[in-house]
Formats: sequence, C-alpha cells, structure tokens
Amino acid sequence: MENSYLCQNNYFLIQFMVNILLIFFLFVTTNVFGEQLDSISTYNDHFKIALGHYESERYKLAESEFKKILIDRKFFSDPVTHLMVAKSQYFQNKLIECRRTCNSFLNKYPKSKYDVDVRILLGDIFIKQGQYADAIEQLFFIRHEPLDSILQYNIDSRILSSIMIGINSDKIESLLFSSEERIDRMILNLARSYRSFLDGDMNGMELSLSVIDENIIPSQYKNLYMGLNRFIGSKNSRHGTVAIILPLSGKDKIKGQTFLMGLSAMVTDYQYDLFTHFKIYDNKSNDLTTLKILQKINLDRTIISILGYFSEVSNIAATSFSGNIPILLSKSNFSELSELSENIYLLSTSTEVQAKLSAQYAINILGYKNIAVLSPADDKNKNYADNFIKELNQLGIEPVSIEWYYGRPENISRQFSSIRKIAWSLIPEEDPNLEYLDMEIDSLDALFDVDIDDFIDMNEEDNNRNIMSRKDSLKVNLKTIDAIYIPINKGDLSFIGTQLPMYNLETKIIGNESWMDIDILAQDIIGPHLQGLTVLSSEYPKFGITESSDLDRIYSMGYDHSYFINSLVKISSTSRRKFKNLLKKGDLYMGASSLIELGGPSNNENIIVRVLEYNRERMETIGYFNGKELVKNKSSIK
Repeated sequence: MENSYLCQNNYFLIQFMVNILLIFFLFVTTNVFGEQLDSISTYNDHFKIALGHYESERYKLAESEFKKILIDRKFFSDPVTHLMVAKSQYFQNKLIECRRTCNSFLNKYPKSKYDVDVRILLGDIFIKQGQYADAIEQLFFIRHEPLDSILQYNIDSRILSSIMIGINSDKIESLLFSSEERIDRMILNLARSYRSFLDGDMNGMELSLSVIDENIIPSQYKNLYMGLNRFIGSKNSRHGTVAIILPLSGKDKIKGQTFLMGLSAMVTDYQYDLFTHFKIYDNKSNDLTTLKILQKINLDRTIISILGYFSEVSNIAATSFSGNIPILLSKSNFSELSELSENIYLLSTSTEVQAKLSAQYAINILGYKNIAVLSPADDKNKNYADNFIKELNQLGIEPVSIEWYYGRPENISRQFSSIRKIAWSLIPEEDPNLEYLDMEIDSLDALFDVDIDDFIDMNEEDNNRNIMSRKDSLKVNLKTIDAIYIPINKGDLSFIGTQLPMYNLETKIIGNESWMDIDILAQDIIGPHLQGLTVLSSEYPKFGITESSDLDRIYSMGYDHSYFINSLVKISSTSRRKFKNLLKKGDLYMGASSLIELGGPSNNENIIVRVLEYNRERMETIGYFNGKELVKNKSSIK
C-alpha cells in the first residue's frame, strides 16, 4: 500500500516536471523564433532603406546603412550587403576603400555567385586608375564563367578598351605566362601584337598575329585583328601617342561624343595612313577633372601632345598647367590664351581673330568706308564687336553707327531706325534723288505692323514735290551704308533675319559663325533678303551629319583636328620636340572642313579663315584670308 502511494507520488512529480520542462521549452522556442522573425523583419527594412539611398544616388548614406547591416549581422553570411558596400564606395570615387572591400569579399565568400560582379567592379577600379593590365587580369578570372550574352559583351568591351589604350609589354608577357585558357592567350597575343605595332616593331606584330586563330577569337576582337593584318609586310615605323581629353559624360557629353565620332570617322578613313595612337580620357564635363588628367598625362613621357575639346574654364585651366607638353585646343573664344602660354595652341580662330580679319576684309579687300555695327551687349558678342571696332580704328575708319541691344533681339526697331537715320544722312545733299533713291517696295512691309515713328522724323508737309512723307520713306531702298557688322548669339538668327528686310537697307551683312544655320537661312521669309551675307570662319562643316549645325561643326573639328595631328606625328614620330617644332613652323593645313595656319607672336593661334558667302540657299567659299591677301577659291577647297 505504501509502495503504491510512493509510486503514485513519483508519477505526479515526474508528470509535473515534464509539464514544467514543456512550458519552458515552448517559452524559449517561441521567444527565439520571435526574435528570428523580428531579426528578418528588421534586416529587410534596413536593406530597403539602404537600397533606396543607393538607387537615389545618395551613395554616402547607402554605404553607411549597408555597413550597419553588416555590423548587426556579423555572425551571418551576407554577400549581397557586402557587395553593395563596395558599389556605394565606388560611386563615391573611394577607390582604395572599394578595392579593399572587394578583396575582403573574395576572401570571405569564395565561389560566391556574386564573384562576377566583384571582379567587374575591381576591373573598373583598375581602369579608372589607369592600371589596364591589372583590369584585364581581373576580367580574365570570369571570362569563362557561364554568363549571359550582355554581360559577356560588357566584359570583352572592357578588355578590348584596355588593350586599345595600350598595355606595357612586360605585363602582357607575365599574363601570357600565367594564362592557360586558349582564348585568353589569343586575346593576350592580340594585345602583344598591338603593343608591337605602337612601338613600330612590325616583325613582332606579325609574329604575335601568326599564333591567333581567326575562327576562334571572339567577334568583338576581330576588327582589331583584321586592322593589324592590313599592316603585315609594312616597314617598321614607330607610332606616336596623343592624348584626347573630352567630356564623354556629364552635361557636355553630347558635344564630347560628337567630337569623338568625327575622330573615329577619320581613323576609319585613314586607317592605312595612320601614325597616331589616340588615348582617350573623359573629363566628365568637370574642369577640376581636366586639370587632374593634365597632371597625370604630363608624367607619361610616351605622350607627345594633347588635343582637347573643353569648356572655356578648362581652357583657362590648361594655360596655368606647368608642364611643357603641347596642348592643342579645338575651340576657344579667348585669343589671349595663346599669349599666356606658348604650349597652348588654338586650332580654331578665336572671336578676336575672326573680328579683326572681318574688319580687314571689309576695308582692304572690299574697299568699304561706311560701316555700321549692330551687336548684342553681352560679353561674348560684345567681344566680337569691340575687336571689330578696334581694328577699324587701326585701319583709319570710324564706324558710321554703333548700336547695342540686350537680351533676345525680338524687337530692335530702335536700333535699326537709328542705322537707317544715319543712312539717310549719308545721301549727298546736292542730288538726293539720283542713284540712292530706289523706290522698290519690299513685299515684307505687308507682313509686319510697323510703327512709322520707328523711322526718321521728316517734315509732314508734302506740298513740295521734293519733300517726301514718312510713309514714302518706308519705300526707299538706301545704299549709303556699305556694310553692317552683326555678330549674333546662337538661336537669334530668326529674330534678326525677319526684322532686317523691313528697313530697306541695301548693304552687305558681315556676321559671325552663328549665322551659319542653313535651315533658318533657307526660309523664304529670310534667305532671299540675305543674299551676299558674308561670314569669316576657320571651319565650314558639311551640314546634315548630325542633328544640328553646332554639332556638325564639332564633328568636323574632331575629324580635321585629329588628322592635322596625325599629319604632324607622321613626320615627328614619337618626338615631342619635333612635334612642337612642326607646330611652330606654321604651314597651311587644309582639311575637309577646316583651315589651320598657326601664327601670332608665338606661332600658336590659328590666323586664317574661309570667306563664306550665302547665295541661292547655300554657303559658298569665296577663298581664304589671313589678313594679307584673299586667295581665291580653288578646287581643293570645297
């Protein structure tokens, strides 16, 4: 009986203990599971916040948030967050930190599915730092991974770009020694062949090409392969390296990319007569970046010259650069830049040179005496007018009228009326009705609401037949002013062009490059009244190549200025000194669209222009003019 009672008590005790343990287990399990759920929820929230910063390009905040996640989850494997930290650092240009993060990733997560992304990121870091062989080494790690076609294309594009910039021969040999993949070895032999070509070692070029199987090499590399094959059998000739700095990204990227298109077209057209290796740099439309690139280039003794299409701020920064490498600027409106540094060369005529040559052409070639000036008063175009007036004074001529306006010339009747009043005052008093009074009525009078007060104030008494009314004066075509110099802003041609005919001034219009907008000049309401319009410019592009006249000019600069450089490199080879001597020599260069003749105190600014005249819906080249004589157009100048 007692044993039965003890057994019963033990049973209840055991049952109680089991229940306690069960309750404890359930409590612990519930809390742990709850914490896990809470942890997952917190991680997702934090990741979304960090990703939101990243996608909004707030990379500093993104890096901070992604790092917080890694710290909170330090005992967990989280390769995605690790990768995002590296990407956030890269877009802040924290290249050293990004490189460390990438290497940390590769050590911590071997054979991760994100290994491809990290290797590409490392490749981009090395490319940014100019370590192209190291970039190729990283990209070779992943070339043979199972990749989609777009990713494979992007990887090969990076490798090809690095090869085209040029890799040190010793580094190529090192990569060849360690590489086992057959295709990789073909790509490296292609790089070695191209390097030999740049160094003028044609035998080495042919030897490296001979071990490449054309049927196996990836399609992206075939253009380079075929291009090198064309030089088989050529004599040894060393190629010169020229740096090209362009805004290929940022606010001016369309201009930079258009210039590069022109350069690329030249390279294609003259591939059998090319002696220049063009090394392309992107200044990202940033003036400080331009200066950093100039400093970097100056350390590279293989580069014999620099060609840049810059903003005016970058142009000025280039003049303060202390290196002795010649810097060729495709376009600048500041002629003074060539005076500040003998290493600066202006390949297009500046506003000052264009204005001075326009004045010389009007007086010395056309023989004009009565010249008026109508100009906007903003800095750039006032510079045109000021230099034009200054040169007139140097030649002993005072303008008969100078008129300024501000802003868009939507209504400049006051300025035109003032010029017309001067035109009336120039009529010889003894016989005002002969020769100068042409009673043609301009058909445009009916298209505009003209205020009679805009014109000269004449006596309203018309009892005397020899005295005209104001209304009659509107019909008189005045020929007393020989020319009006009218520099305009881009986009203002339509405003000036529609108002000018209203004032019946039979005169020569001399303008700046902004008048070269064929689409507007061809309009029926403008073109017929601007026959004989003259523009002096160092460039006359082939219009219609791009989407606008301005971009056509930039494209033409890219084409002609790069070939101008190639023609000098062909003679000077890799000698920076010989290249500079050829520039200083100042020989005339006639390109497809451009004229270049370097002169001035230091022989470093373009002093020649085409004389262009608008007739019958097209601009025609009359000849070219450098202030000494007008050389009439020949068949070689189109």
